[in-house]
Amino acid sequence: MTSPAPPEHAIIVCCHGIWAGGAARGHDESEWLIAEFQKGETPTFIEHIKAGLKVLRGDKTSILIFSGGPTRKETRVSEAQSYANLAEANSFFGVLSESEASKRIFCEERALDSYYNVLFSLTKFWSDRKIWPKKITIVSHAFKRERLVDCHCGAIGFPLDRVDFVGVDPPGMIDGTKEAAFKGVAEAITQWKEDPHGKGDLLASKRRKRNPWGVSQELFLDKEDQIRSGVQLISDEEEECLLEGASQPWSQPHDT
Repeated sequence: MTSPAPPEHAIIVCCHGIWAGGAARGHDESEWLIAEFQKGETPTFIEHIKAGLKVLRGDKTSILIFSGGPTRKETRVSEAQSYANLAEANSFFGVLSESEASKRIFCEERALDSYYNVLFSLTKFWSDRKIWPKKITIVSHAFKRERLVDCHCGAIGFPLDRVDFVGVDPPGMIDGTKEAAFKGVAEAITQWKEDPHGKGDLLASKRRKRNPWGVSQELFLDKEDQIRSGVQLISDEEEECLLEGASQPWSQPHDT
């Protein structure tokens, strides 16, 4: 019996809140830890989970990574683990069997913003498998496509022709009732274009506020992994980040 081929497609579901558990299995918003501006959005978070599972089902060479750190002081549970818990509590919405899900669903539990949803998911993929994904699919709000694909994937040098995006917007973004949110989208794009790796104080301070448990923001938790990975980075006493302009190992061409 031949062993299955190693995964080559990383499906990254960007997490936006923490399901704290409960009898409603996430379908009652009172079970969630979310920001005030996110009220009414938790059904969309569940749709993101379903979307990721469906992409996973459709590609046997893929794995799914829920990405998001423990961003709330009320619990040490990460956003990623809470999404995985919700998926399991809902029997993976009938998309996958529990046995298959257990082998193909993973959690990246350190990301504190959308840039690191992508970057930490990539470095986790490598740390777990010692290979880089040939392709990534990002699942998030549709209005974040430009930020996640053009800004973040562009900044880290992941080839855009190997990036797919699945976007599901919350109701207020679909019907146009969230005017402030539309303005926020434009502001965020501007901020990330001006600071592509989020190193400046404006974006870095947002991460610090989302890190009540002091989760490490190093690109690799294992120093040996960092060395072997070939990732070009720079570091100071406070943080490490990608070396701007350097060719990164995930950017190398793959045989088709």
